[in-house]
Amino acid sequence: MAKANKQISPIDLEIYWNRLISVVDEAGAAMKRTSFSTVVRESNDYTCVMLDADGALLAQSSWSVPGFIGTTPHSLAHFLDVYPKDTLSDGDIILSNNPWIGSGHLNDLTMAAPIFHGDRLVAFVVTVAHLSDIGGRQWSASSTELFEEGLHIPVLKLYEAGVRNDVIIKIFEANVRLPGQVVGDIEAQVVAINVVKRRLLEFMTEYGLDEIGSIATAIYNVTEDAVLKQLRAIPEGTYSAEVEGDGWEESIRIRATITVKDGRIRVDYSGSSPQVRYGVNESFNHTHAYTVYPFKCMLAPGLPNNDGFIRLFDVVAPEGTIVNAKFPAAVGARQLIGHMLQGVVFEAIADALPDKVQADSGTPLTVLVLKGLDMESGEAFQQITFLNGGIGATKGRHGEPCSSFPANISNTPVEILENLAPVRYRQKIIHEGSGGDGEYRGGDGQVIQLESCWHKPMTVALLTERTRKAPRGVLGGHDGACGFVRKNGQPVAETKGVVELKPGDVLEVALPGGGGLGEPSTAQAAE
Repeated sequence: MAKANKQISPIDLEIYWNRLISVVDEAGAAMKRTSFSTVVRESNDYTCVMLDADGALLAQSSWSVPGFIGTTPHSLAHFLDVYPKDTLSDGDIILSNNPWIGSGHLNDLTMAAPIFHGDRLVAFVVTVAHLSDIGGRQWSASSTELFEEGLHIPVLKLYEAGVRNDVIIKIFEANVRLPGQVVGDIEAQVVAINVVKRRLLEFMTEYGLDEIGSIATAIYNVTEDAVLKQLRAIPEGTYSAEVEGDGWEESIRIRATITVKDGRIRVDYSGSSPQVRYGVNESFNHTHAYTVYPFKCMLAPGLPNNDGFIRLFDVVAPEGTIVNAKFPAAVGARQLIGHMLQGVVFEAIADALPDKVQADSGTPLTVLVLKGLDMESGEAFQQITFLNGGIGATKGRHGEPCSSFPANISNTPVEILENLAPVRYRQKIIHEGSGGDGEYRGGDGQVIQLESCWHKPMTVALLTERTRKAPRGVLGGHDGACGFVRKNGQPVAETKGVVELKPGDVLEVALPGGGGLGEPSTAQAAE
């Protein structure tokens, strides 16, 4: 039997490590296959995570949204405050969608379950999925408090010793517009949890293990050593930058001060704008995730996510600011701030790591939430659509057009969207020339036109950014072009609001291009 102090050979560690990742990857694939919504099935807005018995991040599914990096240990700690480890039983599944406990807004449902080997608690599994509806107002940035944004589930047990609490399911069914999709995706998360439990126990039995703590410690140490080697390339010191976003009534300022010292990185958002009235506010967990992610891109892009990387960072986000809003602030569209954090981190560190940084991308991704209801017939629909702008340039590489960064959210094919919602896509093209010039050019965004084919007025919630404040170039590169929103050819004034489309109306949305990197050549400047 493996003991906590036993030395693990590099070969065995590689086998164990890959096996643990394969467990969560298989669980992620099972969640996708059994999910009911395009949000999980097509756009991959989910994650499956294994944590050790102390709640540290051990293995995360390879196909996973960066907004979930490091959030699950925070979530599990809150769960264990309510249900301590010594009270848990095999078959328990705990859940909550509290934005300050989970990953930032009510649509993301977090579930956690203990894994027992015999009578011994050896690990935890956590899954997160973006539910296609959570009730309340239509998912948008226009809510002014959390209570408008939907159903809030506190920390509760969905399953206790393997027995499901059907009351919780009934509460979901009674409060959402798409009960079949929502409950189907909840059960898909349960499927993923059971896959991790079964496969981990098979792994432990196969290798004669009675615990995995020693393996976890070895993985963390190897990861930390590898990251520290790369971290030494950043001269110790303090770096700072500031970016602006459109905001709602006035622009938003995000300021970051980065301190590199003694093998650690501290990112302090003091000086950022205060929280606002509308639902673009961030919660800390999501801010933390999108703060460490650009560093992972620079320092350890090939290393799987685990605590050995996460523990090297300290993130300071003063409460009451746009990056750490106080309850009950509206946070439904928190990604409109979170996705911009990569830009301020890259810009701050650009002079120190010019070969590693990336220009600001045409982010945040745009989300369109289409909804229609015929009160007379009871016919209704709701569909979420994700759209991506251009990626910022990097040293030696032009940015990719209309690709997801940093969210890693996939576009849903037009053919699927037209089958799920009464719309016709009249156009989906590259936003030519929207990428910023530079030695390396930013990627272009895209332009879509959709026509309403619904026999009643439909509403479209616009979750957009960068229609007034362009993505920034770095190291002399030019900014990308802003996006825009038009209805029947006329500009939409409030691009984070909700627009109404009558039958035959056309909505046109352009996404911004990424920034360029490096000074353009003389030939480029003359073009």
